[in-house]
Amino acid sequence: MEADFDNSVHWVFITDESGMATIFPQVKSKLTTKGIHHISVVYYSPDQVFSFRRELDILVRHYPTVLFTYFISSEVSDNFFQEHPELESIINANTMSQMEFMVCGNEEFCDKASELLYFLDIPQKTIQKSLFI
Repeated sequence: MEADFDNSVHWVFITDESGMATIFPQVKSKLTTKGIHHISVVYYSPDQVFSFRRELDILVRHYPTVLFTYFISSEVSDNFFQEHPELESIINANTMSQMEFMVCGNEEFCDKASELLYFLDIPQKTIQKSLFI
């Protein structure tokens, strides 16, 4: 069976440590959804904790052509995203017909991520409040 890439969605989850517990079940759900061919998780942690690294590594081994993870250790600052061009690279390398962005984390992180997405000409995004802080 051939994949229908003309109608597929590339989901991009942008999260910090506080938002990862909230989006992780959604990432797992998307992996088993028909028509999903690319999922990128951009995971920021200032102190390299990455509490969900093992779980994400397991999922990447199960879905090596679908799930892509990026672990970035940095403090949120004024030039935070300028120093980390991962989001721009993900957008530029996209081959799907649609992209959906979900941002989840503490308020400062969500504000900075939203500003960057707007700068990258991505005005549509979903911001989800962290369920676990």
